[in-house]
Amino acid sequence: MTVTQPDSLPATTTHHENTVAIVGGTGALGLGLATRWAHSGVNVRIGSRRAEAARSCADTLPGAVGGDNATMIEGAAAVVVAVPFSAHVETMRAIAKVIQPGQLVIDTTAPLLPVGPRGLRPVVPWAGSAAEQAQALLPDGTGVVSALQTVSAATLQDIERRLDEDVLLCGDHTADKVLAADLIDRIPGLRTVDCGLLDMSGVSERITALLIGVNRRYKTHAGIRLTGLPEPLAR
Repeated sequence: MTVTQPDSLPATTTHHENTVAIVGGTGALGLGLATRWAHSGVNVRIGSRRAEAARSCADTLPGAVGGDNATMIEGAAAVVVAVPFSAHVETMRAIAKVIQPGQLVIDTTAPLLPVGPRGLRPVVPWAGSAAEQAQALLPDGTGVVSALQTVSAATLQDIERRLDEDVLLCGDHTADKVLAADLIDRIPGLRTVDCGLLDMSGVSERITALLIGVNRRYKTHAGIRLTGLPEPLAR
């Protein structure tokens, strides 16, 4: 991942750097990410409002643990939010009560709402994007990056399926993006691409609706791949 953005708020390293807490970890995307990370040697904590459901999911993955969101967040270097947009504000307000300085929030939310028989359509949150909404709802100084909206949950859950796609990453601080990229790149077949500051996240979030339509029409799980970039990407 090429990082060129100015940095004025470096993340601290006071938390367990190989540990990720997934809020909404029993949902499709959360469980897919938990599956891939657990099989890649990352310490995975599956969080849910239903602690027993989280523990049941964790029991199926190597080294994973599960419990309520607040307990799973404690001490994790990164907190991945994988909830529907309809639950985004409520979830961020709950996280705001327990998040600590130095912890990074990776927001995977795509602002989509059902529109009759046409399926899901993108909407623009009051803050401009889901990630910017998260930043506004979390305590000052909390690191937030936007990523993973374009990666298929079904593909992630199928551990036998080979991944080969890019993850569009947006954030305001270099250290936050480097930490997120280090974590995401632990999943074989995913490559993070620095797409700029957090105010660009609305673009990548809305691509999700386009991909959902393409995948329904072609009955597949297509992702995003940017061509012409150096291999490997410099950090």
